[in-house]
Amino acid sequence: MEHKLIPVIVTLQSYSRGEHGEKEQPVKLMCHGKMKLTTDGCMVRYQEVQQEDANSAPMVQDVMLNIQCGPVPRVTMTRMGDYGTTMVFVKDRRFEGAYHTPYGDLALALYAMQVQCKVAEDYGSIHLEYQLDMQGSYSAVQCIDVSFCAESSQPC
Repeated sequence: MEHKLIPVIVTLQSYSRGEHGEKEQPVKLMCHGKMKLTTDGCMVRYQEVQQEDANSAPMVQDVMLNIQCGPVPRVTMTRMGDYGTTMVFVKDRRFEGAYHTPYGDLALALYAMQVQCKVAEDYGSIHLEYQLDMQGSYSAVQCIDVSFCAESSQPC
């Protein structure tokens, strides 16, 4: 059986925690995307649009999430474009990759401390908490919460 693309509203909140546990101001985004159910979870594709200030051009980033909610949850986040990367989140595992920029690649590594997901026919959510290292140096503990629901769902 082929699964159809379901229009969804995606809500994302991310924040960092510093060395001493202090929580930085969260980044919050809401956007439209598409969800496709798979045998063990779903795939969600959406565009993040962020603008630094009123005078700057908006930065658009295509993002694809592959969410597998099996006995060992696994989330793969692929960010496409000038600033692209792929990150794989599996609890208590380290992932190494690269963060691609127009100015060159940066070494990226993450250690996933929490990976939680829930997927149903018309909604889902993920919670990721991970230690991020850039160029071999500790960067911060990052937390990302993403929820998505069918645009036809009320309330979302």
